[in-house]
Amino acid sequence: MATIVRGERRPFGLIHNDTLGLAHTRCQVGGEGVCRWKMLMNGMHLEGEWNCVEFVVIEPGASVGEHVHMRTEEIYYIISGHAVVTMDGVRIDARPGDLITTPIGSSHSIANHGDEDMAFFVTEVFPNTGPAAAPASIHLPDLLADRPVGRGAVVDLTPHFTGDWRQFQLLEVSAGCRVEGLGIAEHGSAVLHVLGGDAVITVDGDEFAGNAGLSLAVPPGHRVAVAAAGTADPLRLIVVEVGAR
Repeated sequence: MATIVRGERRPFGLIHNDTLGLAHTRCQVGGEGVCRWKMLMNGMHLEGEWNCVEFVVIEPGASVGEHVHMRTEEIYYIISGHAVVTMDGVRIDARPGDLITTPIGSSHSIANHGDEDMAFFVTEVFPNTGPAAAPASIHLPDLLADRPVGRGAVVDLTPHFTGDWRQFQLLEVSAGCRVEGLGIAEHGSAVLHVLGGDAVITVDGDEFAGNAGLSLAVPPGHRVAVAAAGTADPLRLIVVEVGAR
């Protein structure tokens, strides 16, 4: 969305959040057991047609029940654990690193049949007009193999949706290294979410430090750099970019 006050467009600012302080939901969307949930970003505070950005943990034996989005398109990114996603009646056995797209009108559920917590990252964006694409499951680490340092695995989201999605990126930065020039497009906004390692994210000179669970929303036109602050483990993060009109 854009904010117009007395004929002047007002720019949005940065948002940062983390995955601490999760709510407990029982029988989420008619599912089973207990999930832990947090809205990281509300779309009303982001430039573009974002609806929400969420982090969800499904406890062993629990699930999010089958449902259909009639007003938004959605992606799941599996962070940890293993999930069973049922999409339009088709079972998908999902593992860490899987990106799952849900076009508008598709029915889906997600369950944890394992013996450990399963965590995933959710983004919902409002649709545009046109025919819906088929759902897809893409394993991002396969795309990351043999990439040079600082060059992430990138999925073009535009063929998968009708809305103003741009791209999804999985980025790995070696310990002690820094990647410059993660410039958000002039007409795009992005959410960065740290999966593991110690991060220092710099936006136009302002630094945001944290580890797994740190999330940062960046409006259009800002220059972003990320550094792996640890001395041993690489920094891994995902970046979702959506157009901003």
